[in-house]
Amino acid sequence: MSIFKKFDHIGIVVADLQKATDALLFYFDLRYDELLVMEEAGIQIAFYPLGAGQMEVIEFQKPMDEVDPMVLRPRAGVQHVAFQVDDFDAALKDLTKKGLMVVKGFPRKGAHGKVAFFYPPEGLDLMVEICEAVDNQAGINPAPTTKPV
Repeated sequence: MSIFKKFDHIGIVVADLQKATDALLFYFDLRYDELLVMEEAGIQIAFYPLGAGQMEVIEFQKPMDEVDPMVLRPRAGVQHVAFQVDDFDAALKDLTKKGLMVVKGFPRKGAHGKVAFFYPPEGLDLMVEICEAVDNQAGINPAPTTKPV
C-alpha cells in the first residue's frame, strides 16, 4: 500500500512569473487562485487548481543559500511532483529507510505546511516532494492576496 494519500501538485519553474501567468490566461484561460511571495525562500509561486491537484508556477528571485543549489537551482521546466501524506514524519522515515536522500535544507515549512524534497531516485529524473495533509492541501485555496508584479 502506498504511503501517498493523493497526488498534490506539479511544480514548474519559469524565468518570469508575470509572463507565464499572462500566457496561461491568454492561451488556456487558466487563472491562478493564489499568489504567494515567500521572501525568505526567494520565490514567488502562482497556484492553479487543476482537478484533484494543482500546478505551481514558480519564479526564483534569489538563490536559496540554505538549500542545495544543484537541486533547487532556478532552471526552467518541470521541477518536481508532490504527493500528500497523512503522517509526514512516518513517510519521511519510510522513504529515507528505502534509500532516498532528503535535499539539504529540508524538511521545512512550505507554502501550506511541512514539506520535504528528495533527490531524484535512480531511474526517475525528477524530484519528489512530500507534503503534510492540511486543510489547504485538500484543494481549499484562499483568494489571491496579491497580484504578480
